[in-house]
Amino acid sequence: MTESISTDLSKLDIGDSASVSNLSTASTSAHGEDLDATVQNLIDRCTTLYEEVGTYVEAVIERQRITRVQHPVEYRNLRNDFKNELAFLKKIVNSGKTEEKVRHFIVSSNLTYYEALWGAAKRSRGLQAFRKYYFWDRHKAPAGKRTLKGLSLGKGGVGKGKTAALVDIVADEGREWIRVSTVSEKRIIFDLAKLGWVNDSDSDDDIPDARPTEWEDDDDEDQIDVVRNARELARAARANPVQGRPPMVRFVLTRIVAGKMKEVDTIIAKIRATGAIVQCAEDIPPVQPLQAVLDDLLVDRTRALSDTLNIDCTILLALVSDISHKPCPILDWYPREVQAQIKEEAGENLLPTHLYPAIGSHSMVCTQEAANQMNLIVDTLATDEEKRRCQLLIAQGDCQGRSSEELVAEWVSMSDHPVPPGFTLPIQVVPSHIDTITEQLPAVARKLQGEMSRLNASIFFYGWAEGITTLSSNRARARQIEHAINQHGLEDGEAGPHIWLCGESRSLIAKHGRRGPSLHIDSLGHRMPYVLDLRLPSL
Repeated sequence: MTESISTDLSKLDIGDSASVSNLSTASTSAHGEDLDATVQNLIDRCTTLYEEVGTYVEAVIERQRITRVQHPVEYRNLRNDFKNELAFLKKIVNSGKTEEKVRHFIVSSNLTYYEALWGAAKRSRGLQAFRKYYFWDRHKAPAGKRTLKGLSLGKGGVGKGKTAALVDIVADEGREWIRVSTVSEKRIIFDLAKLGWVNDSDSDDDIPDARPTEWEDDDDEDQIDVVRNARELARAARANPVQGRPPMVRFVLTRIVAGKMKEVDTIIAKIRATGAIVQCAEDIPPVQPLQAVLDDLLVDRTRALSDTLNIDCTILLALVSDISHKPCPILDWYPREVQAQIKEEAGENLLPTHLYPAIGSHSMVCTQEAANQMNLIVDTLATDEEKRRCQLLIAQGDCQGRSSEELVAEWVSMSDHPVPPGFTLPIQVVPSHIDTITEQLPAVARKLQGEMSRLNASIFFYGWAEGITTLSSNRARARQIEHAINQHGLEDGEAGPHIWLCGESRSLIAKHGRRGPSLHIDSLGHRMPYVLDLRLPSL
């Protein structure tokens, strides 16, 4: 029986990517293993995958519980696929099926692909989503659940002819798309033969040096699946920029060895011509144990922070607010916004959970405009402790000339929360040069400057021009900048601003009760009916 299975499997090697030859021929042909042992081997391997994914998902859930994320990780497709595959394999055991049907079930398994997918995931970092469609012609996109400008794979998925590309792994917090293929060299030759492939055969020498734009003029119907997939991904990546740039596309070809066959090398060249990075079998590093790489797999926005951080006015206010440092009673005369923030702080402390982990030991700067805005608001609303923190934060008043150690020591004495190791004060106040800084920035900055207040432009454009991360809780302005860059685009060599967006904000407590309407001073110096919402100080 074992010999007949081995014969059948060898014949199936040019089949689809789930060919049993991929499921490790050692488990099906060596040492007289029978069908039951083969099936059990597959079950054991799939169980390992499923348990590892379960461990990963638990870590994702815990990370998202303690760290508010802008885009939750989309792991359900991966977990459900592995769960269904394991259930499929377990059904074979003691099923009473004939040997022929059992072989058919084995051939139908997707385990090899799932092992390759999870292996590629473990070699990546910042995993954001799995098995997800992205569109490049949105008006043709089908109805469905959209997340991060894509469509989660599931019921009512994308049908044939749709202008969408499937991404197996969305990594590097959206900046990298990975497609995994277990197609074999024999399968490529087989598919080329089915197409009656003679195209490009008389100019093979030119193909490896083909310019990236030449493929745009080709008919995709004349190409095998893996080339069509690469072109679809290139189109979808251009249509779904991240921070103004298309995600980097990486193809992982687990069963292809470059340099062995001219026809296969031509296919690799066509994939690379789309701008994709191609990893062939000889380029793929060994898979590490999950625990060795687990932290890398989790989304961690602090990895990309610059050495020096540009602190927005919204974060300055959160750092000095009494709400951030000690429990505050909820008084009847507090505005609803302040009451809500006190309740939020009681459930989740902003400083130790969000801001301090991001700030760490980074040096900090803020623009003169941001410091002026903070001082204006503090002078108008702050309690005595908030005013003192403001002086400590940027070393003004009697704090001028004091050492960093002295400033930090007094800062800690006024708070219930310890500072992170290496935390330094003061924040250095720097000129923004807002009147000339736009000349250093991409063209889209000039469009944005006409739409943003001078305060916001000075803060975000300074960080952009200096190439440093801006910490902010001004979600509206961050989205405005992201939208403008994605709509306008960037030229080669240009980069958008790096903004670390805090999901929470804190207002000043306000030291006095108010009878009737009060006034506050907005970012332009206008006196207006008082509404205590300082998250967006300059709309």
